[in-house]
Amino acid sequence: MDWVGNIAAALLIILVILMAYNVIGRYVFRDSSIGIEELSWHLYAAIFLLGIPFALKSESHVRVDLLYENFAPKTQALIDLVGTAVFLLPFCLVVIWTGSLFTMAAYGLGDLPASFSDFFQQLANAGIGEKSQDPGGLLNRWIIKGVIPLSFFFLLLAAIAFFIKRLNIFVGNAASEKPTTHGDFL
Repeated sequence: MDWVGNIAAALLIILVILMAYNVIGRYVFRDSSIGIEELSWHLYAAIFLLGIPFALKSESHVRVDLLYENFAPKTQALIDLVGTAVFLLPFCLVVIWTGSLFTMAAYGLGDLPASFSDFFQQLANAGIGEKSQDPGGLLNRWIIKGVIPLSFFFLLLAAIAFFIKRLNIFVGNAASEKPTTHGDFL
């Protein structure tokens, strides 16, 4: 699962370069691109969405530690188990389902390719499905919308691994560990 974090980090570097290019173009050459502006929004969304499962996997997510840090390891594990089972896992499933419908609806707008070879030609030239309403905006909005269910699928996998790890701590099969920045599961 580290590769998901690596993709998010690479996208962040691309975003910084893209934003620098856009700012220099706007203020030095008096030229700006709506497509680049929209692409920066899409990259930011992808970075955030792909960073969530990595944060859970590496246990670098935000916690409210006022009380939690003072509890015994088994109590901490129980809190994590309940929170994961009651909130995180169902939420992931709902977002995967609705996000998939959202992506399919965006893909289904407009003319669809007739064959596999037409897919790539249309993807690059005219776009498939939902497009930006702005002149010069991006085509193929279904791609960024598809990152939503994809990232929550990765979050679901990370949540299952987190749940299993906490279950092992709760039942006493694993040594209690403090959260680390580099998890060893998934």
